[in-house]
Amino acid sequence: MERKKSDLSPLALALSGALLLCGGWLLAPFPVLIFMGISPLLGISEPGEKVDGSIFEKMELVLLALSVPLLIYSWVYGTSIVSALVMGILLTLVFVAHAWTRRVLGIRSGKITLVLFWLAAEYGVLKLAPTKGVFLADSLVQQEAWLRWNIHTGYLGGSAWVLLVNWLWYLALLGNGVRWSWITAAIVVTISPIIYGYTLNVSPITREVMVNLYENKASEADVTYLARGELVVRTAAWLSVLILLLAFVRQQTRK
Repeated sequence: MERKKSDLSPLALALSGALLLCGGWLLAPFPVLIFMGISPLLGISEPGEKVDGSIFEKMELVLLALSVPLLIYSWVYGTSIVSALVMGILLTLVFVAHAWTRRVLGIRSGKITLVLFWLAAEYGVLKLAPTKGVFLADSLVQQEAWLRWNIHTGYLGGSAWVLLVNWLWYLALLGNGVRWSWITAAIVVTISPIIYGYTLNVSPITREVMVNLYENKASEADVTYLARGELVVRTAAWLSVLILLLAFVRQQTRK
């Protein structure tokens, strides 16, 4: 069944996403807007779920909507502007990979592929340049209590959480009209990890701990984390490879 196309134009969706993401980065003490900032960009990549080449023409809007917030982040926190631009380009390629996969495998491949590809991209950056990357989990750096549960997932479990909630908000508001069941799900998935975090009396995995592990400077203090590393994004990376291989094989067999 074909989904209802959003009434908002791609430009309006891109501007909405950029503003929400900027707000999420700038309001670091209470970064709730980050949980909705990517959902409009998911709407850009869904022109009524019709699989055609037109989606590739809208990638410049995705690049703009991602690069502006990353540049603002680099300005506020004094990080590299070049790294921010590279990250914006890389994450735009995530949307391109999702568009190509959907074109080959069909609309049933779903938005979960985009979530997996994004997490895989963060894992790739972590492996290649851990100190230079800008990760979604960084938006929650001033709310460590919200992320105490990341001792089970790794630091970038925070990125997976943010992406999952954004996906739910997309389904709630843009996927097929306003759907209250998905709104409820988005609120529950946002609040539940925060409540759980406050029940734990542990220190969360921080960015510094993660970077030290992937630069081979980790201490022996957290044996569990040393054994698992960034479990969530590593798993997403392997699944992404399998999905891309499947799409490649499907494309070749159609020729």
